[in-house]
Amino acid sequence: MLFVAENVAVRAYFPHLSRVNSDFSAAYLQRELQAMAASPPQAVFLGDSVLWGFRLKPQQIAVSLLAEKGCRCRNLSFKASSPPNYFALTELLLHYGVRPRVVVLEIDQRVLNPANDAYQTLHPAIAELAEPLLSLSDRAALGLASKRETFKDKADRIASSLFLVYAMRADIRETVYPVPDVVPVWHPTASMFEGEYDLSPLSGANTGVRYLEKTADALRAARIPTLAFMTPTNHALLHDYIDGPEYRSNVTFLKRMLERHGVRVLDLDQAFSGSDFYDNAHLKPAAQVRLAKILGKVLPP
Repeated sequence: MLFVAENVAVRAYFPHLSRVNSDFSAAYLQRELQAMAASPPQAVFLGDSVLWGFRLKPQQIAVSLLAEKGCRCRNLSFKASSPPNYFALTELLLHYGVRPRVVVLEIDQRVLNPANDAYQTLHPAIAELAEPLLSLSDRAALGLASKRETFKDKADRIASSLFLVYAMRADIRETVYPVPDVVPVWHPTASMFEGEYDLSPLSGANTGVRYLEKTADALRAARIPTLAFMTPTNHALLHDYIDGPEYRSNVTFLKRMLERHGVRVLDLDQAFSGSDFYDNAHLKPAAQVRLAKILGKVLPP
């Protein structure tokens, strides 16, 4: 009876977070998907650390600012997201019957780099929920096909299915004992980001490109409008590395590819000045306010 009472208490009183915790669980994500199905949001945002709000408090990020203005927004961005995660989350949205008026995609060239840790990796919570929905080829491409369940995995899965406190232990811990809201600002140099942006010509052979296409096609097939924006980038800092024809050619490639798949694209790559950033891409609070205003003008009512 104690476990039943704990499960009821968690379901009733654990908050709906304005952004997912760093180590969110499959149980929390499932709860949010069910809530969105019951009360469809106006907009669902899929992005990485820029939309998640790295270095910022939750109330300072663009999606939270839009929500304060009345937007029924849900932010499914997280710090290490990528197009494969966008696709898996889209499959989950459709599976749970979530039909927002628009899905907003952040398009960040950093995660299209094969050297990036998120290039072809799913977040564990997303993988746990989405794996049954993915094709064999997608499971193989994302490293799920060869994964075998260990005794520890099985015990964890059973315990999580029975005890919600156990399943959401990471969410509860980070909500009760949050990580510091703001990381002290260090002084970035361009050399810190050498190699972070791969300037090789993009094509359908790139895993990120392929899953952006699959995400756009899945949403178009479901008749859910899609808006994408190119991640604002600190060109003042990264001038020596990215301000050449190769980088811009990849921006153009991504824009045209997405438009062919029915996506409206905002090119915000060079829309912010160097003083708007903490580093190469993460926006300061005032810049998040401006980003919210830009996005708010193009979201459906």
